[in-house]
Amino acid sequence: MAIDLLTEIYSSFEPFQPPVKEAYVQCEDVRGGWEVVRELGRKITRSKQPTCQLYSGHRGVGKSTELLQLQEYLVKEKYFVVYFAADDEDIEPQDAEYADILLACTRHLVEAIELQNHNPLLNWMQERWDSLKDIALTELSFEGLSLEGQISQFAKITANLRAIPDKRSEIRQRINANTPSLVEALNDFIVEAAKTLDGDSRGIVMIADNLDRIVEIKEAAGKPSNYDEIYLNRSEILRGLACHVIYTVPIAMIYSGQATQLENNYDTPNVLPMVMVRNEDGSDNMAGLDKLKEVICRRLNLIDPRLVQTLTGQVDGLDFPAVFDSPETLRLLCSMSGGHVRNLMQLIQKALDWTDELPITAKAARRAVEEIRETYRKTVQEDQWEILARSCHRKEMDNDGEHLRLLLNRCLLEYRYYDADDKLQTWYNVHPLIEEIPRFQTALKKVQSP
Repeated sequence: MAIDLLTEIYSSFEPFQPPVKEAYVQCEDVRGGWEVVRELGRKITRSKQPTCQLYSGHRGVGKSTELLQLQEYLVKEKYFVVYFAADDEDIEPQDAEYADILLACTRHLVEAIELQNHNPLLNWMQERWDSLKDIALTELSFEGLSLEGQISQFAKITANLRAIPDKRSEIRQRINANTPSLVEALNDFIVEAAKTLDGDSRGIVMIADNLDRIVEIKEAAGKPSNYDEIYLNRSEILRGLACHVIYTVPIAMIYSGQATQLENNYDTPNVLPMVMVRNEDGSDNMAGLDKLKEVICRRLNLIDPRLVQTLTGQVDGLDFPAVFDSPETLRLLCSMSGGHVRNLMQLIQKALDWTDELPITAKAARRAVEEIRETYRKTVQEDQWEILARSCHRKEMDNDGEHLRLLLNRCLLEYRYYDADDKLQTWYNVHPLIEEIPRFQTALKKVQSP
C-alpha cells in the first residue's frame, strides 16, 4: 500500500498541470486582494460590448488554475466559453507570430460551435481552397468533404504550422495576406454562432491561455519584436473580435517600456500576484503559509481524507501513516516556495524522491530544498548578487534591465497587500531558496554595512 500511496501523492503534485476544481484554493487574502471574478469576470458580465483583456503573471504562479475557475463562473452566468491552451497543439512557443494566434482562435471557435447551414469560416476556406490545400497537405476537394472534414482543415493547418518549421513562413504569408477577410469571416461566424445558442445565453467568451509562454524574438535593431507585432501592432485586430476575449501575455511585456502602450490599447493588464508567505520585516506571513498548507491538504484529501488527518503526525486510533514527520517540515517546504505554487509542487515531489516510505522527513525536505536551490544558484550571474542583495535590503526594485531579468527568473519576487488605509503596497524580496547561498550572504553584508 505504501508504494501505491506514494505514487498517488507524487502524481497529485504534478507541477505542470492545473489541479482539478475540487482542489482549488481561493488565495485572495494573501494575493493583495486579487480575485479572478472581480479582476476579469466582472468586466465581461457588466459590459454591453465585447471586451478584450490581457492577463499575465509568472510561469507557474497559478494563472491557468484561475482561468479555469473563471470559465466555470462564466458558464454559470450563461456564457458560452471557448477555452484553449495555445501551446498544446496550436503554436510553437519558441517561434510564434500573430498569424499563429489568429489561426488558433479561428480553429477553436469553429470546432466548438458547429454551424450546420451558413458558416462564414467554411465559406472563407472554400473560396481560397486552391491556395490553401497545399499548406493543409491534402489534394482533397473541399466540396467533397463532410462538415466535420471541412472543419478539420483548420486543425490541419494549425498543426502543420506548429509541426513543420519549413512550412511556417509560407503558411504565415498566406494567412497574413488574407487577414482582413479572415477576421471579417471570423466575426461573421461569431455573430451567426451567437444566434444558435440557447435563448438565455449572454454571448461567447474566448480564453486563449499559455500565450505568455511565447519566447520573444528580436530582429534587427529598430525593428519590432514578435511581442510588439502581436500585442501592439495587431492590437486593433486582437481587440476587434465580436466576442469577449482574454489573452494571456508574457510578463516581460508588463514590466517593459511598452507597458503604457498596452494600457492605452487594452486597458490595464491584469497580473496574478505571488502568495505572500513572508512579511516585509522578514517574519512568516502565517495567513500565506496556511493557504499553501490548504493547497496541500486539498490535494491529499482527494487521495484519502485520512492523509489530512495525519498530515504532520499519526492520530490515536487511526492506523494510517503521517505525510510529514512534523509541522516544521511542512512549514519549511511552504516557506521555501516563496509563495510560488509550482515551486511548492516541485519541492514536494523532490522530497518524495528522497522518501521510501511515509512520512516525508525533515532530511528529505532539506535535500529537496538544496537541489532546487542549486538551480537558482546557477541562474544568478556574478554581477547580479549585489543587485539582489540591495533589493532584498531595501525591499524595492529598480526599473532597469538587470532587475527585470531577476524578476522574470523568479530570483526576485514581488508581493502585494493592502495596508490599514486600503492603500496597495508592493514590495520585493529575494527568493527564499537564494537567501542561504553564501555568495548572497556575502553580498548582503556588503550592502548592509554603513
